[in-house]
Amino acid sequence: MRLINNQLWSVFLTVFAVSLIFTAGFITGCGDEGDNGDSMTDMVVGGDDMDKDEEPTDPDPDPPVDPLPTVSYKDDIEPILNESCALGGCHVGGGASAGLDLSSYDTFKTGGAGGAVFTVNDGENSRVVQLIQDGSMPLGGTPLTGEQIQLFIDWIDEGAENN
Repeated sequence: MRLINNQLWSVFLTVFAVSLIFTAGFITGCGDEGDNGDSMTDMVVGGDDMDKDEEPTDPDPDPPVDPLPTVSYKDDIEPILNESCALGGCHVGGGASAGLDLSSYDTFKTGGAGGAVFTVNDGENSRVVQLIQDGSMPLGGTPLTGEQIQLFIDWIDEGAENN
C-alpha cells in the first residue's frame, strides 16, 4: 500500500511541476511589454502599449468630398428659360431684348448689352436673379415661382455649369 501511495505522490508531483512550468511560461508570454508599472490599471482599463498622453490616430481618414451639383442646367434651368424667357422671342437670337440671347447656355453665359447676367458662385447677387425676384422679368409673362428662382440661385452658387 505504501508503494501505491508513493507512486501516486510521485505522479502528482510530476503533474504539478509540469503545470507550474506551463503556467509560468503562459504568464511570461502574455506579459505587458509596454508596462508602465501600473499593470492593474492596464488590465482593468484595457491598457495597451500606447502612452497615456498619446492620441489615437485614424489610419485612413475619409478625404473631404465636394458635393455634386444638385441643379442641372439641361434639366432645371433651360426648361424655365425656354418656357418663360424665349416665349414670344423676347430673348432669342440677334434681336433679343437688351442683347440677351437665352436660347443656349453659351449665349446666356456671355450675357447681353449690359454684360454678364450672373456671377458664378454668387446667385443672390447675380443680375438675372435680381431681375426675376423684383418682377422685372419675365417682362409681361407669368412671374417665376419661388422654387424656380431658388433653382437659379442654387445653380449659380454651384458653379453655373453646362450640365
